[in-house]
Amino acid sequence: MDYLDFVPAITQRGQIKAFIESDAGVQATEAKLYGVFSAWWQLHAPGLGELPKTKKVMELRAEFLSSFVDSLQSVGLLDRFKVAGVVASWWDEVKYELRTLSESDFGGLVDSWVDTIRDALEQDEETQNNQTKFDPLNHKLVVRLMPDYLEEIAEAEARIAELEQQKEAFERGEEAEAEEGEATEEESEAVNFAKELETRLKTLKGSIKEPKKDIKDLRKNSPLLNAAKIAELEAMVEPMEAEIAEIEKQLEPYKEIKKQLAQAKGILRTLKNELVKRLEAKRAALTDEECQGLVLAIFQDGLTAQLERYVTAHRQQVIVAVENWWDKYRVTLQDIEGERDAAAKQLSEFLSGLGYAN
Repeated sequence: MDYLDFVPAITQRGQIKAFIESDAGVQATEAKLYGVFSAWWQLHAPGLGELPKTKKVMELRAEFLSSFVDSLQSVGLLDRFKVAGVVASWWDEVKYELRTLSESDFGGLVDSWVDTIRDALEQDEETQNNQTKFDPLNHKLVVRLMPDYLEEIAEAEARIAELEQQKEAFERGEEAEAEEGEATEEESEAVNFAKELETRLKTLKGSIKEPKKDIKDLRKNSPLLNAAKIAELEAMVEPMEAEIAEIEKQLEPYKEIKKQLAQAKGILRTLKNELVKRLEAKRAALTDEECQGLVLAIFQDGLTAQLERYVTAHRQQVIVAVENWWDKYRVTLQDIEGERDAAAKQLSEFLSGLGYAN
């Protein structure tokens, strides 16, 4: 009987996943499947294009199911049931949209998507809280039609994240730690450096207010007679003013960060508030042909995503199976017998030393 072993390149269980995912054979088979799918789509997408005229939704479903299974099953990666599951799951996702398409046209379907997004954003807060969370930025129409807008959103969010990190770093006192030596983890978590400075500044300004008022009054009334008292008060005020100036200097970058953060959040808020306006403008600029191309591209994206989910799940099953083999068979029978013989030899030598040798 022939025995198989793991390739020498795999020395740890954790390497199996990456090894399988990068395997040339695995990648080639998956690429072939996607290639067959692309060819199938080019051949059968026109049926969707004719749906507003034919209105034969169920006939198209039957044709899609049979032709999809016949085409993709031949690759051998997914079995017949999984291939059928891909197209059936996708159809179930878009069945109401296909019904809308059959009853109107591609422009009408695009308009219905715009209406859905607008209505969701115009709902009051209580209604939104009682419904499933809806993210208009992830709507398939927005993703396909407004990539530039989504890039602006991403840049604004990245800027906010960057400023949040700078703000948190200042609050942890990282700059002060660099000058005075690193604080312990507990100290870093417990202390808000910015808040401490602001609290100290508020205290100083409160403490200095009364003596400064007294100095002003004394100078106004009898400066010569009160010279000693004025000097005493000034001696008390001077170091406080110096400390106030120093704290304000330390807080300048923090204030600037907070200012920029507020501006960045305002930009993001404005961008999000412009979604419907921009979306309606984009829709208004579309021709009938462009609407059809857009809808078919969105449908293809959805079916591709379903196929990718099934392929990923299948690949994960392979990975789990190989990992289970590793758990069971990584230590070979020969290794086990070798360890057994070594232990038996050691025991025999031990017994001989005690005078129990045969």
